[in-house]
Amino acid sequence: MAGFTPARAMPDRLPAAQPSRSRGRGRGRRPGESRAMTGVWNAVAVVFGVVMAFPIYWMILTTVKSNGDLLAQNPTFWPTHFDFSSYKTIFDDPDFLGNMRNTAIITIGSVLAGLAVGFLAAIAVARFRFRGRNPFIVAILIVQMVPLLSIAIPLYIVLNKAGLYDQFLGVILAYLVFTIPYVVWTLRSFIVNIPVELDEAAMVDGCTRWGAFFRIILPLSLPGLVTTGVYAWIQAWNEFVLANTLLSSNNKRTSMVWLSFYSSSPTHGADYGSQMAGALLVSLPVIVLFVIFQRKVASGLTAGAVKG
Repeated sequence: MAGFTPARAMPDRLPAAQPSRSRGRGRGRRPGESRAMTGVWNAVAVVFGVVMAFPIYWMILTTVKSNGDLLAQNPTFWPTHFDFSSYKTIFDDPDFLGNMRNTAIITIGSVLAGLAVGFLAAIAVARFRFRGRNPFIVAILIVQMVPLLSIAIPLYIVLNKAGLYDQFLGVILAYLVFTIPYVVWTLRSFIVNIPVELDEAAMVDGCTRWGAFFRIILPLSLPGLVTTGVYAWIQAWNEFVLANTLLSSNNKRTSMVWLSFYSSSPTHGADYGSQMAGALLVSLPVIVLFVIFQRKVASGLTAGAVKG
């Protein structure tokens, strides 16, 4: 037909795509990904780990050294012979096990009470809108920045008038001053990351608000509760100022107060082996607890940092 231009025949094979010369340019390894830099950062991490672990190694080493090695002019990094008499000296002290039991009672009571009250307060802050909500959150941060030493005397006066001085219950209530704000602030981030739609779907299916709490919020907040409980335990177990101020009886002292009196006593003042053994035994429950809940703590920190 006139004026019709036939299309050009398609070739049987398409020409192979030419590799782009620019491909691969500028795609070399970044400096942080090179083997040399990886080795440097690994070496820095090893050195940092050794520096941080050396005090712990020296403390453990001191507990198994003899008095001759401890008082030698030139310190040795490995004992000539192992001597475990320091641990026997600690367990022979009549107040050690009793004070450890006192610390466990006070710590468990303050952690459980702090989690119970702080968890409910965190739910209120995260789920409900009310007047004064933002000032309440700011007040929590301010309370956490107040040093315990500044409130030791006011707490002593209040508890003394209430008849709770030199009582475990008084110390537990005093520990709530720093336990509850920490629990509220930490658990609030976990609860905010739980979608409100889950609560609404549960209530549509017939659950009450308390039913949605026990079926939805509580199970999903369990990693946060474990993480917060572990750190609250560490704070309560290591606390010294309030325990030293609010407890006066020898049979009611905590392990930290006992360790302070033991180290400063004229009898054991130069016995560095028993002092280090006492410090190691006092810190051992915290270490064991952290090792047991290590995975829960790691998952809890991750769950609280990622918004779902």
